[in-house]
Amino acid sequence: MDIFGEYRINVTSGELGGDSGDKVYLSAPGMLATQYQTIEKSLYKVPGVQRVRRIALIPSERRNFELDTLLRHVADPVLSVDREGRVVAANLAAARAFGVNLDRVPGLQLQRFLPLMQVAELLRDFTVPRYGLPVVVRGRSYRMDWAPIALADGGHCPGSQLEAVDSLAGAVLTMQPWGSGQPLAEQPRPAALWDFGERRQTCLQLQEMATLGSPLLIAGECGSGKSTFAAALHYLSPLGTSGGCYRCTPCEGRLQLPASLRAPATLILEDLHHTSAEAQVALVRNLWDLPREIRLVATCTTTDRLQPVLVQLFSSLALRLPPLRTMRPSLARFAAAIVREETAADGGADPLPIHEDVLPLLRTHDWPDNFNGLKDYLSVAVRRCRARGGDRVEPEDLPDLAVRAELPWRNWGRGLSYREMMEQVERALLTDLAAEQPSARKLAKRLGISHTAVANKLRKYGIFK
Repeated sequence: MDIFGEYRINVTSGELGGDSGDKVYLSAPGMLATQYQTIEKSLYKVPGVQRVRRIALIPSERRNFELDTLLRHVADPVLSVDREGRVVAANLAAARAFGVNLDRVPGLQLQRFLPLMQVAELLRDFTVPRYGLPVVVRGRSYRMDWAPIALADGGHCPGSQLEAVDSLAGAVLTMQPWGSGQPLAEQPRPAALWDFGERRQTCLQLQEMATLGSPLLIAGECGSGKSTFAAALHYLSPLGTSGGCYRCTPCEGRLQLPASLRAPATLILEDLHHTSAEAQVALVRNLWDLPREIRLVATCTTTDRLQPVLVQLFSSLALRLPPLRTMRPSLARFAAAIVREETAADGGADPLPIHEDVLPLLRTHDWPDNFNGLKDYLSVAVRRCRARGGDRVEPEDLPDLAVRAELPWRNWGRGLSYREMMEQVERALLTDLAAEQPSARKLAKRLGISHTAVANKLRKYGIFK
């Protein structure tokens, strides 16, 4: 470096590397040919220098130049976004698709062009649609694929429970014009899976099953997200890019396969429990004749109403979704995600926050319709909040709830007094909780009562811990 300084040659950057790791690359863009001839002999005098030569580009410059040239000649839009959904870089095709100049693309919010894409969830969650997402930009239809960008030291391992949001730097998105095949309007709407609480493990299982080919049965209560998970399976698998997705719903107790069905594709059979026994047997005969390239996915609330021949068809892979009432600790996150989605659907810029007094009211309800009921309930609350010009959802915005616990009080409590019934409930509750939490002190903290009170109750009911 003393030699370069002596001849007033500005070195802007440098690298170490080469095939054997013993090369030094220096970038001096303003160096003249006569200057190089002058310092060449001096450089050979430096100990360890065996060869000096001049090249057009150092390795990093060559990589960037080749990448820019490659992206410039890619006809489809390609762009990268950070974890906040801001565009970091894009090619010329992406700028044209968005209708802006190329130099104005970096820094733009992707949500501006894809308001219903749930960009925040796309980058925050791992179990989200990845392949062949149908999107519309400025009136044109595209299939969009996304690939997460993992930090080098983030330990990101797709599909594993070791994943952490902090291990993502962003994502690369590619968009291809929607060509021939199934019309965009017939594709199921992609939705990010809210992997909060007990739902997290189910989401990871779905991600693992998406790459397989066996038929999958998704079971759960009404409104627990069976249709959402079935559609997500399609967009989590390579079929999202190469094939279509067809949905069949029962009509008068029968399921009719679509006449336009063609492989490769994902075939979703909704609510099998609503079909008659004869229709189920006939359905199995038709399904056996389908090509192997068609992935079967079925939903039902219970397998008790399914014929054995249909249960056998879906016996390899099954997924059961947890009801909302078993995920009360995560209700705040579910409610915030629903309000955020509701705001985006109505064209709002920022989602309305939820007052802290609203959440206890939500947690005490059993939500028999699960997410369907919670979404409708919060949708009404958001509209009431906007109608009065509020800046957050208050308890006064909430509709009245028909609070009714799904417990068999009448039959179970026959012949017992009120005090006896309450003692039976308390005994059952403490027995279950003590089995999960053997420490009386931690159990007292979990219940929000004193350690002495818990110890006395455990002793009273013979639950010694």
